Amino acid sequence: MSKFSRGPVLAKFIRATHSYSSMLVLVLLLFFAITGITLNHPELIQSKAGQHSQQLELTLPTHLRFASLPSASEEQYKIAEQFRQWLSETYQVQASVFSYQFEPDDMLLELYFKRPAGYASVVVNFSEDKAELDSEFSGYLALLNDLHKGRDAGLSWLVLIDLTALACIIFALTGFYLILKQPSRRSIGNSLAMIGVFITLFAYFLSVH
Repeated sequence: MSKFSRGPVLAKFIRATHSYSSMLVLVLLLFFAITGITLNHPELIQSKAGQHSQQLELTLPTHLRFASLPSASEEQYKIAEQFRQWLSETYQVQASVFSYQFEPDDMLLELYFKRPAGYASVVVNFSEDKAELDSEFSGYLALLNDLHKGRDAGLSWLVLIDLTALACIIFALTGFYLILKQPSRRSIGNSLAMIGVFITLFAYFLSVH
């Protein structure tokens, strides 16, 4: 392929990449832009939609009653997973981040369930065959804000954030390339880019001084 034909082919490829990358992240870009505003101005947008909390005392099922607790970490993990499954199926306790802590001497097991805008903690008392469930959900606006930050959202959502950022980088760089290849728009494009850099630096120095 000659150097004369490579140019149009490359420009066509970059133009297509620019267009399709924007469509790929269209919804996510709008999501992160809107939730960026709600994060920046929490005092202007107050929403209690969906907020709730509860405290329950649970009776342990027969198969989860233990006279003694194991000291081996493998056995403790199996017991914690059994409780996680029971709580998920019976009380719809869901979590993106799950952790636990055993206290064999006191016959206690503490379970922690974290997810965007919510958490649940369960203290299991094996000596009484009971458990105390404490859960809270901060509302749908808090859910959207936590998803924006990736807070307690799990690995899959964090990967999605990274992929969205990568697509936005491609979108920005291909747009910059396309502007540079258009002489009639190059000077305006460069001026706008410099203005954007100046505004960014000005806002930063203004905020820290």
